[in-house]
Amino acid sequence: MVYGMCFDGSVVRGRGDDGQPLHFSNTRATGHVEHLEFHYARARQMGLTRFRDTVLWDEQNRAPDYHWLDRLQAVGQGQIELVLNHYGLPEWIDEAMFWDGRAAAMMHDLAQQIAQRYPGAFRSYNVGVELGIWTDWVAAPQSRQWPFGGRSWWEVYRQTSAITIAIAQGLKAGDPACRTAMSEPWGWDPAVPYADQARPFTTVLGRPDAVAEAHGCHTWQQGRADLLDVVGLNIYFDNDIPALLAAARQLFPGKAVIVAETANIYRPDCHPPALWWAKFEALGEPDLEVCWSPGLTVLTHELGERMAGNLLSEDGAQHWHRPGY
Repeated sequence: MVYGMCFDGSVVRGRGDDGQPLHFSNTRATGHVEHLEFHYARARQMGLTRFRDTVLWDEQNRAPDYHWLDRLQAVGQGQIELVLNHYGLPEWIDEAMFWDGRAAAMMHDLAQQIAQRYPGAFRSYNVGVELGIWTDWVAAPQSRQWPFGGRSWWEVYRQTSAITIAIAQGLKAGDPACRTAMSEPWGWDPAVPYADQARPFTTVLGRPDAVAEAHGCHTWQQGRADLLDVVGLNIYFDNDIPALLAAARQLFPGKAVIVAETANIYRPDCHPPALWWAKFEALGEPDLEVCWSPGLTVLTHELGERMAGNLLSEDGAQHWHRPGY
């Protein structure tokens, strides 16, 4: 098994469970910006060789933060998957742009610029972490994440999926050889059909979707089979892990299937990392990539409090070591 870790870069720009405003980027809130190089050195000492990190934006110049990306390139050793959207677009994109399609066009161009500047620097680009959850938070009845508006799930998905496809198209235009990935919750509820769990992937891949069509959402028609190379499964529940992997491989033949996120965050007292990761080791798949999340102590999306279950602390304290390291 190939061990990895996510330096979570999720953005919360809305309201918490108590209705109070929340506005933060976990890349910044965790101290990762200040201690990037130190964090990677300590993570590698634990035996990790796969990482996920997130783009930052230069809001003043309406451009990618190239100083940040240059640092990631320098420290990455080709091991980093770079996320372009984890619930948060650049803040110079306003509400009108989100709803009228200009946000998608802008994200296409920004993605293209990044891919052109860093050919071969990153092992892959993640075009959208948890597109489905991002849509849930923006749409009614939650309406807890910018741009709010109380619109239906399908109204929001028309925009969020178009933005995600535009990012993938921009990356491929900028560097046709780059690998693109997505990561979505997988197997959280055995009663939820895989067709629904897989929709974000199939939309980007351009697969016909009769349910979406019935709701007036046609964005799958903008997708293409070559826009997505890696199917990332976010597995946080032990609901027959071999079956979860088998289902994804059957649905997405020819695509790399990885465990993009996993952790013991719901039972940190009962499932320490070594015990939880042993579930994947037991599969006997030496090439299976499995990434722990969160790597650092992130702020939660519910109330903005610090979350347990991290492998590494900001000060470099390590809470797990791969056997033999």
